[in-house]
Amino acid sequence: MQKSFRIKPSWPFLALLIICSLMGITQIQGAPLKEKDINLAFVLLPKPRLPKAEEIARAFDHFATTKGQSLLPKGPQASERKDIEVLEFELRPGGSAFVALMPMPVPNGEAEDAARFSVSAVGTGWKLPKHSAHAIVTLRDVNTASLVDTLSLFTSLLAAVTETSEAVGVYWGEAGATHDPRFFLSTAEDHDVSSRIMLWTGVSVAHEKDGRLSLLSTGMKQLNLPDLLLIAPRSAGNAALGAFFDFLSYSAEFGKPLPEGDTIGRTADERLPIHYVQSPIDPKVKVWRVELK
Repeated sequence: MQKSFRIKPSWPFLALLIICSLMGITQIQGAPLKEKDINLAFVLLPKPRLPKAEEIARAFDHFATTKGQSLLPKGPQASERKDIEVLEFELRPGGSAFVALMPMPVPNGEAEDAARFSVSAVGTGWKLPKHSAHAIVTLRDVNTASLVDTLSLFTSLLAAVTETSEAVGVYWGEAGATHDPRFFLSTAEDHDVSSRIMLWTGVSVAHEKDGRLSLLSTGMKQLNLPDLLLIAPRSAGNAALGAFFDFLSYSAEFGKPLPEGDTIGRTADERLPIHYVQSPIDPKVKVWRVELK
């Protein structure tokens, strides 16, 4: 069975409400505000200090995946709370972004708990250093062709904030993981889905009763896709992890749930059956299960 962990951390949604109230956002496109309407993550900081908006905008150019994408500072925003600094940006060709400084760590150890689900911690033992503040990074009303493009755009924004700050971690609640900032930046430099998928989802590693490895993704709901449960021989090690993210990348680019009974493989000749089963951490949720030989 999988290790248990907090399926729905509380701080991401509370932080969303905070920043929306600061910005006076109660509706989006005529509909009541919903968590899914805004991409949100946290850059964890050793000190309560934001980089300059112009520095973030310049760094964004390095990580942007499409020609013509740019981030335009709109200046610091007034806030009812004097201890919260807010930077606002216009995104071209469409959308807006906010970076808000919270002079406190993420509550309840949520960021620390999520560190073990980042692939940057698998096999390295990386743990989140102490942080005393965090930047809430949000993206909304973007003009993109797909959810994959939206997540990639948000990744570029997060990387820009991370690179220009003294970040000690990147807590992406909807991915279920807190990433090592060095890993985040090096991965975000590659614009391909096959690399960035490692930032969009965490991986929970456990063992089946027969000793085989069990790998479960934790962030594919952001793409309206089911998570993957990969079962692999205990000796598979890094090969299983590579196959895990290759399969997730294929699913993301396919853009819809892979059909029950279809096959997937690491080579043209490998045909591993796909079956839908209950998630080992939530019986109300279906995941697609693949067994490596």
